[in-house]
This record gives sequence, C-alpha cells and structure tokens, in this order.
Amino acid sequence: MVAPGMTDDEDSPGYSIRVASRLTGLSADTLRMWERRYGFPRPRRNDSKIRVYSKEDVERLTLIARAQKAGYRAGEVIGKSYDELKALLVDTLAVERPIAEPTSLESLLEALRRDDADRLRAELRRAVATLGPRQFITDVAGPLVQRVGEEWAARRLEVRHEHLLSETLSTQLRLLLSAYEGTTEPPIVLLSTLPDEQHGLGLEMAALYCALSGATPRLLGVDTPVDQLLEAARALRADVIGLSISPASDLRTASAHLQLLLDGLPAEVELWLGGARSLGLELSHPRLRRVPSWTALDRELERLSR
Repeated sequence: MVAPGMTDDEDSPGYSIRVASRLTGLSADTLRMWERRYGFPRPRRNDSKIRVYSKEDVERLTLIARAQKAGYRAGEVIGKSYDELKALLVDTLAVERPIAEPTSLESLLEALRRDDADRLRAELRRAVATLGPRQFITDVAGPLVQRVGEEWAARRLEVRHEHLLSETLSTQLRLLLSAYEGTTEPPIVLLSTLPDEQHGLGLEMAALYCALSGATPRLLGVDTPVDQLLEAARALRADVIGLSISPASDLRTASAHLQLLLDGLPAEVELWLGGARSLGLELSHPRLRRVPSWTALDRELERLSR
C-alpha cells in the first residue's frame, strides 16, 4: 500500500472507477459527484481519457466511507487528509471498535454451503475494503482456501463449493492485481506450477503479494512443462521461478521435475518453492529456497531487493 502522503506519478499504476468503487464501497456515481462538488477525488486521466485513481486516493476514500458510517457527513470529512481522517476515526473509536463486523471465515463458509455466490462475492469485497489487500491475503484468502480444502476432505463441502470459491476468489485477486499491470520493477518473479499440478489460487495470491511488496510478478498459469519454465525464465528475464507445491502434489514426481529444473536453471535465476508441502521435498541446491509462509516470502523479497 502507498504510505500516507505519497501520490502516484503519471506512470504509476492505478485503479479504474469500477475497481475503486468496489474497494471503497462507494458507488461510481458518488465518486463522480464528489469530484464535481468537492474537488476530491481528483483522478488523473489516461490516454483514453478514463479516470485512474491512485492507491492513496483509494486509501483516503476508504477512511471517508468509514467516517460516514460513524455519522459524519461527506462535506465534513472529504477535505481532510489521510492523517486527519485516521485521527478522527481514532477519536470516535471507529478504529478500535469497527462500525461493521469484520468478515469471518465462518460467514464465508456459510455463504459457500448455501451456494450463495452473491453473498460470497460481497463478503470478499468487504474484507478487501476493511483490511486492505495485503491483510486480505494473509488473514482471509489464504486461511479460507485451507479451510475449504479441509472441509472438502471431511465431506462437509462438495466439489461445486470448491469450484465456486476458486472462481470467485480468483476474480477478486486478479481485479486487485490489475492495478499493477504495465510496470516492471525488480525482482521479477515468474509464478507457475509443475506438470499435472492444477491448483492456481496460491499463485494468484503470491502474485498480488509480490506486487504489493514492490516486485513484478509474471503469472504463467498452472501445469507448465519444465522446459517451458526454463524458456519463460530466460524470455521474461526473471530473477526467480516461483512454484506452488499444493497438498495434492505427489512428492516423488515433483522431486523428479524439480531436479530437471535445477539442472537447467540459468545462473542468475533462483528457484522458490511455496506451500507447506514444499518442506517435504528432499532437495538441495545453492539457489533453491523454501518459502512456506508469507513471512518467509517477505524475507526473500527483501533479500533479493537488496
């Protein structure tokens, strides 16, 4: 997220009015009306004359929306800075005691059990608006995917429920990731899965997390042959090949593919293995890194950035 007071320059990524509306909970009509009446938000226009909202705009608008829920009128808070809005919400106990109950895993699971796609979608959007993208990944998306897998294994959820979550969550993640398209900042992290591995949600969460951390993710999709991973790393000038090892992975087969990958790894490229299942692989290589958690990913991204 952009720190308070920072603004995007002309070439920085931003959000369309549709995405800004979803992230803040404010309608597109409201955003346009405030722009005319109060002069904020004042999005820049791209080459197609389409409004582009900065990450700072979205953060400030989110606080304005919370202040409105606390009883303030738009005209009272729109002119305030990020820091002033934060202080205002603290003074009214809106930070320590949120106006709306935070989205819980149980409420999301209940929406799945009821096949309520609209409620599931709305709950996920609310979680993003309340927590911000990074905490949404670590506190909601990741734990939710794990819980759904456990519920499915225990036969408390059906295959259709797992598919509904995958499609709905994937749409939300890619919507957030779209704000970072068109930029290339090192390190470049190529993300994929090994042959016969079809689980891609972990990749999309990792891609968004990398983008939020200032890296450039390149999503290659799932089920990629080893030779194509190596060619893609060269063609895209990747610093890292990041692979998701899901709980469904066969470790013996995965080890064989990974050894081939390590044997052909370009000298300047590292191989990162994500997911708790990666810890069960008996492999060793100077440029092989295990990244089983978000904390570990933070550490590796910081190291590589230095």
